[in-house]
Amino acid sequence: MSFDLTNVLVGLALLLAGFVKGASGMGFPLIATPTVALLLDIRVAITILIIPNIVMDVAQVFRGGFPFAVIRRFGWFALTTLIGVFLGTKVLVTLPLWLLNFCLGVMVLVFVVSTWLRFEFTISPLLEKKLALPAGLVSGFLNGMTNAAGPALAIYLYSLRLPKREFIKSIATIFIITKLSQLIAVSTWNLFNRQTLTLSLGVTLFVLLGFYGGLKIQDHINQQNFSRGLIFLLFLIGVILVFRALTQPA
Repeated sequence: MSFDLTNVLVGLALLLAGFVKGASGMGFPLIATPTVALLLDIRVAITILIIPNIVMDVAQVFRGGFPFAVIRRFGWFALTTLIGVFLGTKVLVTLPLWLLNFCLGVMVLVFVVSTWLRFEFTISPLLEKKLALPAGLVSGFLNGMTNAAGPALAIYLYSLRLPKREFIKSIATIFIITKLSQLIAVSTWNLFNRQTLTLSLGVTLFVLLGFYGGLKIQDHINQQNFSRGLIFLLFLIGVILVFRALTQPA
């Protein structure tokens, strides 16, 4: 891989995304995908980010033992997520690039606005059973198409009022199941090949540097200022993606 300005900018974006993941426990796809998509083909961006995402989530999943309880509770949710991933990936490989960039930009801006408005609601145990299948399908579809299903999944799990440790373990478990199925899906449509595998492995090593740095300062960073800066950065990225999508040739 040649060392040009694009590669430098992608590297900085990945360091930032890994840092955010290490410092906050989530947010890697949401930061990395739209940022890298500003510089590379969105399909390539999504493909090369799957493996580093899996690597970082593994530690969170197995912390405290195998997630038997999570799998029992979210088994049906995860099953429909697999279906949604393949449907979303099919859309990823068929839609024009400008529309994919537009959808990704809108997803980022929806997350930003929902954060600003502090949109919250509570899902009761009875409602959870009814929402598990459609919510899993939607989460998987968004992940397959944009790699940015994190906000929707986080809102759903947060609305279940899970304790912090259970929340992190649950979202990481669902993400690993989702990403493994996404790996199969992108390979089915020939997006994952020797070239993207090599690039993805290199990206993984690079991202882990930022991830380690985030873990080291996790307990020392001002979370409120950190969150504000992150949301503002995401807002800018979302606006740029939407603007670029609307102004580039169809």
